[in-house]
Amino acid sequence: MNNDFSFLAEAIVFAHGNRAESEAARHALLCERMGDMETAETWRTVQSVVRRLTPDAKTVVARRAA
Repeated sequence: MNNDFSFLAEAIVFAHGNRAESEAARHALLCERMGDMETAETWRTVQSVVRRLTPDAKTVVARRAA
């Protein structure tokens, strides 16, 4: 897993909790609507990482903050 995407995904989970994946998807959709497909793909990747993190996200973020 790419550390840059992992760090961003952890931050989104910290900020949005259970809504983190839908928040990443919303950003991707907004980018697509504006024609910025490269950034949209980045958000889709972040969304995928959030999905993988979600079961243990609070533990991962808490350890990073300590």
